[in-house]
Amino acid sequence: MDKFNAMRTFVRVALAGSFTQAARQLGRSKARVSQSVSALEHELGVVLLRRTTRSLRLTDAGRIYYERCAVLLDELDTLESSLNCERVAIEGTLRVTAAPGFASRYLQVLTSDFFTQHPTVCIDLTLTHRMVDLVSEGIDVAIRVTEPRDSSLIVRKLAAVAIIAVAAPGYLKRTSRPKHPNDLKTHQCLVDSNFREQQRWKFAGRQRVTVAGPVRVNSPIAIRTLALAGHGIALIPRFLVADDLRERRLVEVLRGKVKYDWAIYAAYPRREFLPRRIRAYVDHLATAFKR
Repeated sequence: MDKFNAMRTFVRVALAGSFTQAARQLGRSKARVSQSVSALEHELGVVLLRRTTRSLRLTDAGRIYYERCAVLLDELDTLESSLNCERVAIEGTLRVTAAPGFASRYLQVLTSDFFTQHPTVCIDLTLTHRMVDLVSEGIDVAIRVTEPRDSSLIVRKLAAVAIIAVAAPGYLKRTSRPKHPNDLKTHQCLVDSNFREQQRWKFAGRQRVTVAGPVRVNSPIAIRTLALAGHGIALIPRFLVADDLRERRLVEVLRGKVKYDWAIYAAYPRREFLPRRIRAYVDHLATAFKR
């Protein structure tokens, strides 16, 4: 048995949800596709798919094997593609989505740094806080600051993101500097509604503090502006306020006590044949954020 071919066949069946549809996509007979998956199950000693006359679904073992197969095959395609990267031009339109706040800080990384290297690629960048459905909206790559939970996507972690609490020196002069998370209960807090728990802020030791304040808004850029104006204490990604901290326009408070495990992720749909421009773009981002 050609195991890699059998793995690819199994992944195609799992994605299609049908032996008939998978056979049509692969250009093979339904019987041959079914035999390939059966041989793989026999080799592994587990049932990957539950088959009835009306439905086809993954078993628990099948779901685990599918997820790992998809990643392994994607890495294999990456390796094979890299061997040809000097001979084949990377071209075409690359549709990317990212949050506005993130793009405001890293627009050069997302655009010009890449198309300078690959001038035959056109980047179509959509900035939105909305969790875009990549497949239905034809998006090639999504850059997100929370890990996508959609199993139909390949997700690559690019870099950790520090979430910190900040305030303007003027605000702290009018009030007081919080020394403990519970002190926030007496402060005005600026709430970014993009956070899952919004007004319940997370701190070390699994502590949660319910905060309140004059504004709630779904934009870290707006939160930064309000904090700079002295309207309260804000939770915000460090990368958005790095310059403000350096120039002392904002001050970090409760240092080391805020606890959010955020990271920058690149996500793209699982495909049997991934366009080289997508693979090259994600590799570019990974390299850029390592720096």
